[in-house]
Amino acid sequence: MDEFFVLNISIILFSGFIAGVICKYFKASPLIGYLVVGALIGPGGLDLTRTREYQKELEAEQTRVAQVEKERAATLEHYQELEEADKADPKDFRAESIVQENVNLRREISAIKGELEKQWRQGETLAHVVHNSKLERMHEGHYALEAANEFGVLLLLFAIGIEFTFAQLASTAKYMFVGGALQMGLTIALGIALCMIFKLSWVAGLALGSVVALSSTALVYKSFGDLGQADTKRAQATLGLLIFQDVALVPLLLILPIVLGAGDSETTSYWFNNPWVDMGLKSTLFCAIVLALKKGSRLFIVPFLANLRSNDVVILYAIVVLAGMCVVASALGLTPALGALAAGIVLGENRLTHQIDALVLPFREAFSAMFFISLGMLTDFSYVFHHPSTCFLALVGAVAFKALCATFALRACGMDKRGALAFGVSISQIGELAFMLLSVAFNAKAINETTYNTMLFVSVASLVLTPNMVKIALTKFGMPPEDPEANKSDEDISPALVRAINNAKSHAVIVGAGPMGRTVAKTLLVRGRSVCLVDLNPVNLQPFKQSGVPTVQGNGMDYEVLQHAGIGRAQLVFVTAPNDAVSLEIVKAARALNPTVAIAARTRFGVNVAPLERAGAQLVLCEEETIAADMVDLLERHFAAQAATEAAKKIDMTVAQVSHA
Repeated sequence: MDEFFVLNISIILFSGFIAGVICKYFKASPLIGYLVVGALIGPGGLDLTRTREYQKELEAEQTRVAQVEKERAATLEHYQELEEADKADPKDFRAESIVQENVNLRREISAIKGELEKQWRQGETLAHVVHNSKLERMHEGHYALEAANEFGVLLLLFAIGIEFTFAQLASTAKYMFVGGALQMGLTIALGIALCMIFKLSWVAGLALGSVVALSSTALVYKSFGDLGQADTKRAQATLGLLIFQDVALVPLLLILPIVLGAGDSETTSYWFNNPWVDMGLKSTLFCAIVLALKKGSRLFIVPFLANLRSNDVVILYAIVVLAGMCVVASALGLTPALGALAAGIVLGENRLTHQIDALVLPFREAFSAMFFISLGMLTDFSYVFHHPSTCFLALVGAVAFKALCATFALRACGMDKRGALAFGVSISQIGELAFMLLSVAFNAKAINETTYNTMLFVSVASLVLTPNMVKIALTKFGMPPEDPEANKSDEDISPALVRAINNAKSHAVIVGAGPMGRTVAKTLLVRGRSVCLVDLNPVNLQPFKQSGVPTVQGNGMDYEVLQHAGIGRAQLVFVTAPNDAVSLEIVKAARALNPTVAIAARTRFGVNVAPLERAGAQLVLCEEETIAADMVDLLERHFAAQAATEAAKKIDMTVAQVSHA
């Protein structure tokens, strides 16, 4: 394993690094670079990972296995013939030595038969039949590489789960459940109909329709953010469809093997004879476990870990939850993908959520890069070269088909025509997680190798085209501007803060009660504005709390904390946190909760001004620039004073010379 696995991991990571650097230089998505470089180094391209060599070795050994088994069968048949001949001729008339020889021969035949039958009953593997050490190492390395890629999939689902919030669920419920179900149901139904028209089975249509129905949440959301559209109402509504697709992946992974007959009935443990009832009850039990763990984690474990103030313990807790939920899902006969998604949900919506997400980010990015590169490696260039028209027509047809279904779903939920068309086109790609369903269908022989390779090309090519499709759709389709709205409900605000807001000219939320935040708060209070200060440290809030000024202790990145501070009724938000990364997340949260509020943010470094402005801050005050400006002003005044002094000296000298003359 060491030789094959380490070499291939090194090649994949080095290729991913080069692709990432090039994409960043040209301001393109690194995920696109990973897909392209994977296709180049894969077996359909340069085959730097020696996958073709492994396949040839495997085929050669399988041929040898077949030959060995054939020879064993012939040997067994020969001994059976000898045994039958011996039984037909008891040889009672022979000498005692001949009889003894006959007995020994029977024992030998019996022993050989027993050994052969034992080997066949145990399902002797390739490694037991032939001892090819090179193939064994390659096989172990290949398995380890697949395991690493599967871990990348689990981390992607974990990230989706940790970003999932029940508040978001409530705000986009119509688009998530109605629109998402309509889009996926329509795509799958039309996929079945088209497959039956082309003389394919409805089972193949179900599999292919499910594959086409899934989009890429990661690529689409990043493209929205790059265009400054991530916080718009249309983008949030479309995100509801994407979340529904991600959640629907899990039941599809459970249902498709049953429908396709791909499950191993001998190894599967059913509580009930009906697999559908069994799956439903186990899924319900699993959901109950997830909700119980989420509440217990938020009430007991998270406060305890927060008091420890140890990043090591937090990351270990996240890993334990991720591994534990995958084990629980597997123990219930469910897919580990469901466990990874559930682990993210368990760890979401608490004060450590952003910290956990930040700590897991390096692992997620590394394994995600491996996953996308491996996905690109599945593309067979030779197949695309020999079937260009088939691949091109399938790509255009799948994207157009998906765009129409998504547009119809968004329009049915109330989105305007041009907006529905633009965002429908934006999610018309086939997502990176759809390959899991494609693999299930191919392994179950629901689709042939030609269809499998075609859909792989369509998936990878549509992902590569996604950023450009999103840019064209959102900038060229002539969508009317949105009317921003804020949730002005007083449901989450304390009665004291409601009274203060109603009695004041306007309301401001200040996140960060340090020296800067305190100065701003005092100025606003003097001018008759209501103020609510937010800070993690209760010591910073104590002076204002004693004076009767509303305060909220908590993390300003948390939606719930900002809602308690009256973000929905605020006209101004001041972000004075000393950490630029934290400030960026606070600005994003404030803009998401109140699209109309004016946001002023503090940053230490000039490089973070543009990201804060893209996140929604109208005014960004940079310490570097402010200090530099003050220093320049000081220098200008100093030089001006020197110039004035020199000018005065020259005037005095001139006056003295004139007087002397």
